[in-house]
Amino acid sequence: MKIKDIQTMLKTMYDVKDVEVGYWFWFWKLYNIIIDMFDYEGLPEGLTKEEIENNLILLGHASFIRKKDKIFCPFSRIFDFDEYYQPTKMVYANPRIVDYKTYTIGKDCEVVYNTSMKYRVWNLKVDSGLFSFIGRYARLLADVESTIDIYVVNNRYTSYPTADGEPTANSIKAFFDKIAIGERAVISDNSVLNKFRNVDIHNPNVKDGLNDLLIGRDKILEGFYRDIGVKMYNPKKAQVNEEELQVNDQLLLISLDDMLKARRTGLDKVNKMFGTSINVSLNERFDVENYGGDTNV
Repeated sequence: MKIKDIQTMLKTMYDVKDVEVGYWFWFWKLYNIIIDMFDYEGLPEGLTKEEIENNLILLGHASFIRKKDKIFCPFSRIFDFDEYYQPTKMVYANPRIVDYKTYTIGKDCEVVYNTSMKYRVWNLKVDSGLFSFIGRYARLLADVESTIDIYVVNNRYTSYPTADGEPTANSIKAFFDKIAIGERAVISDNSVLNKFRNVDIHNPNVKDGLNDLLIGRDKILEGFYRDIGVKMYNPKKAQVNEEELQVNDQLLLISLDDMLKARRTGLDKVNKMFGTSINVSLNERFDVENYGGDTNV
């Protein structure tokens, strides 16, 4: 590899301070944990649990159809509502299987929901998937790590250099560029010194140091794991008693029991319509009652 290639790679280094970049980094990292919540058995050939869970997590529903003697779970949109404002129709477009048909739910397709809220409560559309849930934690983590990155970079200098005019600024920049790569540098023009000064950037009253930010990031991750049913413990903390652990179980933001029930209810309809034998269960890692789901922080 040539020096020029290495320099090109360095120019494309990951930008930790970019919140949007950090958001999508954390979104897919957290998503990869969420998608493993449930295990499936008896899936027909060609249908994977990832395809089902992708729809349930991102859309809040998963549609099942038969096409070319296979069971598909495509990216779909549900619409048209009954007297309880629940969808009665499903539509999707997939050029791979040449299908643009509108399906009637309960007649030639079935829909499994992520939660018992399904799609609407009365006539209000609800976020029954987990997109917003993951997104909130991803944004918090991205914001904290952006602050960490900016904090670390700012601590490389005790002051900001300021210059009176472009020529002086260029001279000072050339000076710091040489210092950065380990070369000796000298400012020989005395007039530059008269047009140059430093501005102190450190505030002695700032209490949120790097360690506080790192602890904050870990606490956000701890909250995420707790909310999805994975118990967290920090060995540096004092030992907690059984009552405290039970309280943590009750603080889950996501109802795993409800999500499991909604999946089983929907899959019963799928099995009846298509003659399949699909079963779903909670991954033991998320089973706080029987397994504990302990994870070190």
